[in-house]
Amino acid sequence: MNFFGHAAVASWTSTAPGTILGAMLPDFQTMSGVRVARTADADVAAGIDFHHATDAKFHRLPVVTGLMRELDAILERLGCARGPRRAVAHIGVELLLDGVLVAEPAYREAYLAGLAHEAVIEWRDPGDDERFAQLISRLRAYGVPDDLKRPTAIVQRLARALGHRPLLAPSASDLRAIETALVDYQSRVAVASETVMRAMRNA
Repeated sequence: MNFFGHAAVASWTSTAPGTILGAMLPDFQTMSGVRVARTADADVAAGIDFHHATDAKFHRLPVVTGLMRELDAILERLGCARGPRRAVAHIGVELLLDGVLVAEPAYREAYLAGLAHEAVIEWRDPGDDERFAQLISRLRAYGVPDDLKRPTAIVQRLARALGHRPLLAPSASDLRAIETALVDYQSRVAVASETVMRAMRNA
């Protein structure tokens, strides 16, 4: 599950902005290359724990693993290389799901409240505080990621996220295959989204 999805799921059990931020924080760490050493903010700490519990459930849901297998097969047929194909089959489903969830007003409100929370965090490495501050400032300025409704925008996000990883970086032809696959697969994820979220609630 991606960061917006984590905010959505966390909002089911808590209205505390710190918990919502904490639920997104592990993804934000990956995005900005930082690591949390510890936090005295109990809500943020609870959110971090909730993030890991959510991922453990999400990645075991048959509907989710089925969607990822389907997208992987589509990408393979389109000639996408193995590394980016496997990454996109996983992350692409999550981002397409976020593209559905961003339409829900309650999730939008929770996401923005989480971003606005000023947490007291102790970072592991020098410079982590500055890198995180830059990311959170950019996310706050951007607002709700409505671009995730558009598969072409998701392709751009994937190109940035994977481009610096030699085994996962997509070539130009891979990106064309990824765009074709996501455009075609968007409606499939939209139809499945209610089942996914219902299964998450039950889990």
